[in-house]
Amino acid sequence: MRTERIDWIDSAKGLGILLVMLGHCYMEGKFTFWFYSFHMALFFFLSGYTFRVKEKYIYFFVKKIRTLLVPYVFFVVITMVFNGSLAIIYGSTYDIIEILKLYLVQNRYTLLWFITCLFLSEQCMFALEKIFLRREYNNLIWLISGIINLFLFYIYRKMIGINLPWNADLVLIGLVFMCLGKWSKETNIIERIKNNHFLLLGVSFAIISIVSSGYNYFFFGKVDWFSNEFGNAILYTISAVTGVMATILLLHNVKCQKLSSLGKNSMMFYGLHRLIIDNLIFVVYPKLGINIVPGNYGEIILAFISVAIAIVLLMIFNYIVMKYMPWCMGKIKETKK
Repeated sequence: MRTERIDWIDSAKGLGILLVMLGHCYMEGKFTFWFYSFHMALFFFLSGYTFRVKEKYIYFFVKKIRTLLVPYVFFVVITMVFNGSLAIIYGSTYDIIEILKLYLVQNRYTLLWFITCLFLSEQCMFALEKIFLRREYNNLIWLISGIINLFLFYIYRKMIGINLPWNADLVLIGLVFMCLGKWSKETNIIERIKNNHFLLLGVSFAIISIVSSGYNYFFFGKVDWFSNEFGNAILYTISAVTGVMATILLLHNVKCQKLSSLGKNSMMFYGLHRLIIDNLIFVVYPKLGINIVPGNYGEIILAFISVAIAIVLLMIFNYIVMKYMPWCMGKIKETKK
């Protein structure tokens, strides 16, 4: 049972990071509105599903620094060295101090916003776990907590709407899906579904998610956590929850080694893929005479090619890092016995 659970979680993470990379290929919203409605929610759901408190807070805190903030610093260094080198080559200015300040404050600065937001969300989950532990009906409390956080988030965006350092304001919406994931795990609701119902329920949830996200996009606006855009609150919530559930149910009994491999190394792909994709789209393709026509279906093909190239290059880089410097990704190097 443990192996099966890890397999589908890794596959779900793999699909999630694949969708994130496709979403950063500058395709028009009509091609991306569906997966933009749930791909970030999926990562928070899975984080909540696998969330466990087995140690005192100080050890938990140190572990999260090692597994989240150390990779964050690693990505910052790689990104700054890469972009700084390009600036020198093309004779542009690159203010290291100012850029370091932006990364330190991390207020919606680059795609790395997600890592600091997840770090803060994990701290909140620790507190909730301690509060709810051994409480009567604690499973139901996780679901109620998720609903409360949802209302608090929309009230905050409506009445205050200030982007906070380390993207702390997005912690509320992140906790919605983390609590939902935790509730799903504690109630074993996914494991209790009969195998012959996974496909039917998965397809049904996918249809609901596509319809609700499509209606949301075409009549209310696009969804993008980074830009604080959610369209209609009710439609977003429906499309996000059903999109997450569709992904999980459809992948639960699917064995896909490539997706699983992506999922196991999702942090590396998340942190560095845009360096490759941006340079392909804005530097390499124009020099090759390849023009991207907005709204043309050819941009979908080019997006998949860009993602494939990024995956191959990052697989190689990930292998080198994990072999010689695993601590950069929060991993402990195994010692030979």
